[in-house]
Amino acid sequence: MGIKEEGIAAEKIARLWLIQKGIINYQQLDWIFKSPKNNKYYCIESKSRELFKLPPFWRTGLDIKQLELRRHLLEDLKIDTILLVFEKNTKNIFWQFLSYLEKGSYIDTKNKIRIYNINNFIKEFN
Repeated sequence: MGIKEEGIAAEKIARLWLIQKGIINYQQLDWIFKSPKNNKYYCIESKSRELFKLPPFWRTGLDIKQLELRRHLLEDLKIDTILLVFEKNTKNIFWQFLSYLEKGSYIDTKNKIRIYNINNFIKEFN
């Protein structure tokens, strides 16, 4: 078993350990960092995916359960989350704070995915 597989196995065991302890409100973060600009901590929720178009906008989204967990971080600890999207088959990078995206318009799908207009993201080129 390689290092990556061992890490994944340990994460599964840790999740079971939390559940056995009666801890049901837990989350696994992709990244957390302290900004050198303002000394605040931020989480990163990273995705690699193709954008999709529902007229009239290109869109991307996040599982509503993940969104709710990240909202708790903001409310309880004042740690905002950045949704960071690497567009597949391109060098495009889109990012935005979830707190900002939540103030705009969005669509909740029947599959419990919250869809945001890509125009509300900051676009970078890699």
